[in-house]
Amino acid sequence: MISNPLVKYDKQLEREIKRLLRLRKKRKREWTHPYAWQFKKLPDSWRKPRGKDNKVRLQIKGKLPLVKVGYRSPRLVRYLHPDGREVVLVRKVEDLYNIDPLTQAVRIARTVGVKKRLEILQFAHKFGIKVLNPGRAQPKFKLILEAEETEAEEEELEELGEEEIESVEMEGEER
Repeated sequence: MISNPLVKYDKQLEREIKRLLRLRKKRKREWTHPYAWQFKKLPDSWRKPRGKDNKVRLQIKGKLPLVKVGYRSPRLVRYLHPDGREVVLVRKVEDLYNIDPLTQAVRIARTVGVKKRLEILQFAHKFGIKVLNPGRAQPKFKLILEAEETEAEEEELEELGEEEIESVEMEGEER
């Protein structure tokens, strides 16, 4: 039997991506403004230290580490969602046509309203596409799903009821 080398490669690549995602999570740092904990007027967001005698800029031992390129995430998992899927920005339902549910996840643009979000959510649910930010449309979408489920259950009950009535009639005729 001839083994496909691409299958082996895919499994190795998948294992490597999972390993790198764990590594990225472990190495991720929260960078804060140097001395923001001392002075209220300083924001928490990172700013490069530029002072002549700044201890962080001079990389003195015991002070905050300086932001460097070495802290960047591995190239294979850069820009991936933590579950390993590629994030795709979507503005309309037509954008979902080229989505691969196994390797891609959808992020709905923030400018999309509730009505169009509902359409996108319904399409994504139908084809098994993961939506990362359902937003304000999620409660309405859940109500729609529940309504569809109850309708399906009622139809099943009606079908079962008709079959039971027919079976009872058949038993009556046999007697």
